[in-house]
Amino acid sequence: MSKNKINLIFFLPSFIKGGAAFSIYKLCKNLNQNQYKIHILCLGKCEIKNELQKYVETITELDIKRVYKTYFLLNNFIRKIYDKNKYKTIFVSNHHYANVISAISVKKTDKIKLILTERTSLEQLKISYGFLDYIKKTIILFLVKLSYKNANQIIANSKREAKDISLLCKCKCKHIYPPSFKNKINFLSKKKIKKKVWNILTVGSLTKEKGLDTIIKSLNLLKNYEFKFDILGKGYDKSQNEKKNLEALIDEYQLNKKVFIRGYKNNLSKYYKKADLYINASHIEGFSTSIIDAINFNLGVIASDCKGGNREILLNGKGGDLFKINDYHGLSNKIKKFFEKPNLLIKKNSNAKKNISNFSELNNLKEYEKIFKKI
Repeated sequence: MSKNKINLIFFLPSFIKGGAAFSIYKLCKNLNQNQYKIHILCLGKCEIKNELQKYVETITELDIKRVYKTYFLLNNFIRKIYDKNKYKTIFVSNHHYANVISAISVKKTDKIKLILTERTSLEQLKISYGFLDYIKKTIILFLVKLSYKNANQIIANSKREAKDISLLCKCKCKHIYPPSFKNKINFLSKKKIKKKVWNILTVGSLTKEKGLDTIIKSLNLLKNYEFKFDILGKGYDKSQNEKKNLEALIDEYQLNKKVFIRGYKNNLSKYYKKADLYINASHIEGFSTSIIDAINFNLGVIASDCKGGNREILLNGKGGDLFKINDYHGLSNKIKKFFEKPNLLIKKNSNAKKNISNFSELNNLKEYEKIFKKI
């Protein structure tokens, strides 16, 4: 039995409370601990350390701020874990900037394998917010093209992204949908009628890439309607102060009594239950688990047609409405249509909900285990 065991090392530089961290957590939680010895490697504090400790052997928090500095550490780290038991060892890197370093530095052998997981769209590297950001992302994209083919396996969060990576890097990339939920919520859809106040929701980090300013601009065109818009999440990118920018926009449009930045919340269920409409306005996405949650809670969904998983989740527009990135006029028209004829979007939700079984924790576990055992 012991010789069939596998060492798994998950490398996520920024282990903050977000989609990537929780996807890894759910996978670790569901893996059989008799078959896998799981290790976590990150830079700085692991924000879900307490939750992870139940399911993993070790959590290593490196006192390093820059990913490139791990270049000289990764092989020694992997080797120490392998030498303890001589089990097959799989190093799973996450996100393009970490993947590049891993692909260049990790020495593969018959017993040491490398998986690169792209949890967002590489389109992120083509969207910049300033000259230095442009230079940095251009270099990373160039290195992605050169280095990804060094991996034993590349995994993307969506079919669309897997195809894009395959074309860009001229190598095979498999898609595995993230573990977006455990069980379907089977209560009947809320009866949608004209309301005095519409509750709108979005969940995600406060960064420019999330396009939250687009939503606020669109709602500014709908001041004659009664609504409350809750933004759940906090800012992690220290180079941006997007919360300050959003607060200034809310003040400028005098939407202080209608738009609320609530911060990070551990319990999202009560917000989904209260909401009528969910909006995602991202410039790029990986595979939005918050959209899956909205569908599971029977909400109408309007999302940007960005690179990543939005189009797949919403069945090319049959499971929710799509709009062009940054097009706040187009988004405003779709919100207005929902206010006036909500049942049209709710019917689309029923289409999307039939499809979300593909995004379950169980499916994610099965697909990853196939790779872990085969690689």
